[in-house]
Amino acid sequence: MAEDQEYRGGLSKSLGLARLSLYGVGTIIGAGIYSVIGPAAATAGDGIWLSFLVAAIISAFSGLSYAEIASALPGAGAEHNFLRKTFPFFPALAFTVGLFIAVHGAATLATVALTFGNYAQGFIPLAPVLAALALMAVATAINIAGIGKASFVSAGLTAIQVACLIGFALFAIPSGDRGLPNLLAWPDNPGGVLQGAAILFFIYSGYEHMASLSEEAKRPDRDLWRAFMIALGGTTAVYLAVILGVLSLMSAADLAGSQSPLADAAGKLGGTFATVIIGAALIATANAVLSSSLSGSRLLFGMARDGDLPKLLARTLGSSRSPWVGALAYLAVACGFAAVGKIEFVASLSSLGVTLVFAAINLAVIVLRFSQPDLKRPFRLPSIANVPPTAVLGVVASLLLAAQYDWTVYATFAGVFLLGAVPYVLIHRHEGRTKPRGAMGASPGNRTPRDRGGAAS
Repeated sequence: MAEDQEYRGGLSKSLGLARLSLYGVGTIIGAGIYSVIGPAAATAGDGIWLSFLVAAIISAFSGLSYAEIASALPGAGAEHNFLRKTFPFFPALAFTVGLFIAVHGAATLATVALTFGNYAQGFIPLAPVLAALALMAVATAINIAGIGKASFVSAGLTAIQVACLIGFALFAIPSGDRGLPNLLAWPDNPGGVLQGAAILFFIYSGYEHMASLSEEAKRPDRDLWRAFMIALGGTTAVYLAVILGVLSLMSAADLAGSQSPLADAAGKLGGTFATVIIGAALIATANAVLSSSLSGSRLLFGMARDGDLPKLLARTLGSSRSPWVGALAYLAVACGFAAVGKIEFVASLSSLGVTLVFAAINLAVIVLRFSQPDLKRPFRLPSIANVPPTAVLGVVASLLLAAQYDWTVYATFAGVFLLGAVPYVLIHRHEGRTKPRGAMGASPGNRTPRDRGGAAS
């Protein structure tokens, strides 16, 4: 019985609005502003500010959908949990999207860690890949120590990094010689701006990380949607201020050739600023690695508890109730991505994964309006004929961005997905052989209250 409780038990409820909001801001503002400005500038040119804005608007559609669905159906499995309850007769869809977000999350974890390795070169005598692997191992250890300790560390790191970025922007924008009117001139390469937005999109992908902690929220019905709104507004404002500050000091051509663009821009304000930004980059990337480890391990925990991944991944550790096996498994996959060593490629994998997931979540919000109209929704999007326009725009925009990548990105993503699908096929084939005829059916009569849509609110 004790072993059964270890696998089936829930996670510790210890997060209020402040920690959820800080976690959201910290997991969104992390690697991207330090790592992919260069690759995005190479495609968007001086229109990179518009790429940031386009990515922010498209992500806002999905952020609003997450606010509605996560507050109505909280659970550690996040997207996997939402889609199981939205499409109960199509369990493979929930697994597919859960695996998409797992691949995206592991790629994000590796991208951020590689960025840490690049920025740490002046302080740590390690190759970027080795520094990345060491950081991921430390973050996993903090994760396993428990959500209370991990969220405290994350909140402190978030406050420091945001203060540094805002301080940089306040000094950089008036100090540059390019002027805001020139910076905000309409670009002549809309295709490049859209490609730049596709590269940058993963830096707005913290919503799914927030959703994965919904089971550990003290008051998910009250606090989750508020935390989503705070994170959405705060991070968009900080990102736009920072990119305008960077463009005030450096041209897009110079940014495209830089391995540490934000630090190079800060260096033009004086050596002290460069040191502060490098320190902020190390803090921010370390925080984002911790956030990715937390959310990824909980996604695997939720999928395993629901029977779509091996039961071992649903093990928790002692009084902390941390999903330690899921954390170690997530670390192993991320280490494989980090070994590639190319930030742009790994970031593209991450962005592709999150665009597909965002499309699925926006679709789920629309379907739930009709399949479960009486579901308690603490936050409800404005609608036309019961269809939220922002969710429709979220589906279309996400799929548009998902079509912007090189074929090698699609091939690698498909390969990782097929490899991850093997456990699912084996588990369900085994269940089909061992359960009595009819036991696999998904009829309402034999589903538990947890599996029926309205029970989780």
